[in-house]
Amino acid sequence: MGRLANKVAIITGAGSGIGKATALLFRREGAAVVAGTLEAADLPALEKEGIAAVQMDVSRDQDAARLVRTAVERFGGVDILFNNAGIEAPGTVTETTEELWDRLLNVNLRGVFLCSKHAVPEMQKRGGGSIVNTASINAIRGNHRLVAYSASKGGVVGLTLAMALDHAPHNILVNCVCPATIEHTRMTDISMARDGNREQKRQYLLAKHPMGRLGRPEEVACAVLFLASDEASFITGVTLPIDGGRSIR
Repeated sequence: MGRLANKVAIITGAGSGIGKATALLFRREGAAVVAGTLEAADLPALEKEGIAAVQMDVSRDQDAARLVRTAVERFGGVDILFNNAGIEAPGTVTETTEELWDRLLNVNLRGVFLCSKHAVPEMQKRGGGSIVNTASINAIRGNHRLVAYSASKGGVVGLTLAMALDHAPHNILVNCVCPATIEHTRMTDISMARDGNREQKRQYLLAKHPMGRLGRPEEVACAVLFLASDEASFITGVTLPIDGGRSIR
């Protein structure tokens, strides 16, 4: 029996990186997993692992509702929600267009709101549950040319705290993780490709992390597993950096 035996978990942004690593780990730990991903090409690999995969956009209310409905119809309810879907794009406040601002806020913050809005009532029916949100190290410390991304992830932290208070009486725990740079993710790959010199960008990022290396998706997944498990039954409203010491430098 795994740590999530008899649990039903929903994971967004599950097609690659942190989301996929968490979906696979949750599956190994005994959970029935419903994975949401924007890319249709991600679906076969997830389904091959026994995961119910749904193509969806977290910024669309009907898609968030359909994702939760899939978990209820396929597996009987919802115990865990990992709001992981997110996008990043560079820009100062003068460089960022309104369209880019809206897109990042819609995916990174509105998506957490919408999926939680539909999942919480299902958790209440089962007497409680656990929500884990992916914020970012950029939500708790500054970084250059990431105003929209940082604002959206800072909003995730604030939303996490408010939800934790609202739903503590319902035995629904709400926490968030704040990863620093995690390699082997689409976000990091896109960022490195965008800057042209991948090795130069990698060395720049390594220098920011006191441990001298970047994180791995599986390391974030393990933290999410703990927060989603019964082992964290008295933990709510926590913002957990997973950052190789970056937040203390």
